[in-house]
Amino acid sequence: MASTREKRELYEAKQRAVKYYNENGVPKKIEEIMNSMFYDNPADVYGYLSKYFETLAKPPTVSKITARQAYDSKGQPTVQTEVHGTVKNEDKLLYTHVSSTTNSSLLDNVRVEEREVDDQQRQENISAAINILNSDINNRIHATDPTQQDEVDRVIMKLYEELKVIEDERLAKEAEEMIKDDGESSHREDDKASVASGKKGKNSAKKGKSQAAVYVPDEPKEKLLCGSNAFTAISQATCCAAAQVKHVDIYEHVACLRHGEIPEKFSVPLPMVTIIQSGRAAPGKLNCVKEFMVIPKHDMPLKKSMTYIQQIYNYVAKQFFAKGGTATKLVNDIGAMCPTFDKAEQGLDLLQEAITNCGLTAGEDFFIGLNCAGPEMFDYEKGKYEVMVGIAKVADDLVEFWSDLLTRYPSIIAIIDPMRKQEEEAWMRLCDRISDRCLVIGSRAYHRPGLLKDEELTENFKSSGIAFKLEQLNTVSDVLTCVKKMEGKNRK
Repeated sequence: MASTREKRELYEAKQRAVKYYNENGVPKKIEEIMNSMFYDNPADVYGYLSKYFETLAKPPTVSKITARQAYDSKGQPTVQTEVHGTVKNEDKLLYTHVSSTTNSSLLDNVRVEEREVDDQQRQENISAAINILNSDINNRIHATDPTQQDEVDRVIMKLYEELKVIEDERLAKEAEEMIKDDGESSHREDDKASVASGKKGKNSAKKGKSQAAVYVPDEPKEKLLCGSNAFTAISQATCCAAAQVKHVDIYEHVACLRHGEIPEKFSVPLPMVTIIQSGRAAPGKLNCVKEFMVIPKHDMPLKKSMTYIQQIYNYVAKQFFAKGGTATKLVNDIGAMCPTFDKAEQGLDLLQEAITNCGLTAGEDFFIGLNCAGPEMFDYEKGKYEVMVGIAKVADDLVEFWSDLLTRYPSIIAIIDPMRKQEEEAWMRLCDRISDRCLVIGSRAYHRPGLLKDEELTENFKSSGIAFKLEQLNTVSDVLTCVKKMEGKNRK
């Protein structure tokens, strides 16, 4: 009896095994690879088999997201995101990503009190982002394929919209309660407020009239959910994890996302390196140039370019040291020197001298780029651009200012944000005047990629190029979509 039962159980187990293997196509696949391997005659038989069966494995999926606070290259607190995945039945860490610090919306020359408030808000955003990553995002993208960037970004942005609605409803409810509470107390103060208002009216009538500055105001700042940087962090981390899974470099994976396949040839981005930092927050009277950059010609090998850039940097540092001692060699958090300049010509002459010292020709072998940071030099009280301390210009005069500077310094090949984007007519006139010899690049002149991708581009405002940044609420898919959109409009 026992022997019969064991035979029956063994037979049933064999039948289940046959069914299992047939449903998964194992016998057929083994037959195919065995026949193929016989003719290929590989030196490493098991390596050949391993590579074959690896192609048949299920795609890796995200199993867990872990986030914590870390510090970036500037020593600022930021978010570290770990993406864990299931690869060939094994759970492993796919990638660890440390987000760069989100640029502050404050100008460089704000008061210390404002900077402290901004730092506190930054810390609150980081804490909120870590909480969102470890909870909501972890649950939403569980079991998703990291190589499907569009799907990952779609899922996380849908989550953001849901969280934003919940937060808006909460704030609206709090506002209603505050209005209700204030309404009762306001009735008691009506009489006193009316009397005080009447006295103010009499006093104000005696004062002289003041002329307010007339200018196009800035757009209202976009209200983002606290912790919104979590969505950019997970988009970047997933993109990097996908490259690891595919055993390719990150730039190859991004190129594949953009073109649909990995291109045969790649071109290295042209380096634009900041040598000198100036602007309103720096010492001296110069406000109209925030960064002086050097740019090699497009066909110069990268290794050679970086060697020359280092020589230019060292030459400039030596000149500052010779004139002002060790203090003049101090650098900021991006490694740029911060001397005292009173006019733009000082920085331009020094860079051209450094380029010449390397045996190069400024304007042929190496060029100069300027980050003008137009919004930062705008004086909202005067409604003018304070190009230098005590010298203010309206937008029309600024067009002439930049045109004259570029005429005298033809080695300048790029300017970034020469004025605010609200000066549409002046911006376009400047483009017409200089775009044949100089790139006009917009950094703050356009909305962030997450909004720009859905906007209709007009001919009333354009630029030679746009700087896209993976920060705030932007995703990898947003940036790639905007790149394709701008290239289609010849706005590279």
